[in-house]
Amino acid sequence: MRIAIFSDVHGNLTALETVLADIKQQAPDTVAFAGDLCYFGARPAGCIERIQGEVDLFVYGNTDEIIFDPPSVDETLPEEKRQRWESFYKSFDWYRDKLTPEQIGWLSRMPFSHRISPTASAKDDLLITHANPKDVNVPIAPPANVQTELLGEVKIERDDEVMAGLFAGVETAILAYGHVHLNNVQEYNGITLANISATSNPMARDGTARYGILTWTKLAGWEIEMRQVRYNFGKEQELLSFLQPPKWEMISKGLGKSVF
Repeated sequence: MRIAIFSDVHGNLTALETVLADIKQQAPDTVAFAGDLCYFGARPAGCIERIQGEVDLFVYGNTDEIIFDPPSVDETLPEEKRQRWESFYKSFDWYRDKLTPEQIGWLSRMPFSHRISPTASAKDDLLITHANPKDVNVPIAPPANVQTELLGEVKIERDDEVMAGLFAGVETAILAYGHVHLNNVQEYNGITLANISATSNPMARDGTARYGILTWTKLAGWEIEMRQVRYNFGKEQELLSFLQPPKWEMISKGLGKSVF
């Protein structure tokens, strides 16, 4: 059993098409998407149209949720923070306007997670979510040494109490997820954590789109392959300049950098 899993497309159709082409060459049994499809890129509708025809399993991410279920800003927040959140949520209007009601409805029907069970034991399962087993927002910090090696510093600190809460009662062999755009593999309380992102805006800043292939065999259990493919991000920058979604200049400069 071979499962190709990708996440964090963020409206970048050029990167998505490149990843899907590479996945097709690998000929997995199943293709899964782990959230954040439309927001922060030039072609949100195109990404939905493309992914619907070539992907078997879907879960939603934090930006997908904001599109189909717009939140309200906490009025008790300090003024500066409240204005930042209002500006952030307002930027989603551009993306909603580019999607049909049917496409937004399709986003809203994506489940929170998928569980793939190669045996009758949950201890052998593959759990696919966007950010963690409990919600779509709280990031799982990459190992400090990975952050230091690839980013030059630790950008996301691990909170042991938060981690304990996120994994309380969770039984699985492996968790495949995205959200933090730095692919890595680590262990936590007997569970393998495989961050397979990101199709767009990888924190590694090398201009590649990334995804993972997870293979199950009775002899070896789950094995993880992290793949990276180069795509024409210059083409995507031209489209951003032409279509000008909110914060398009920042998006263009950030192709190859971090968004989550």
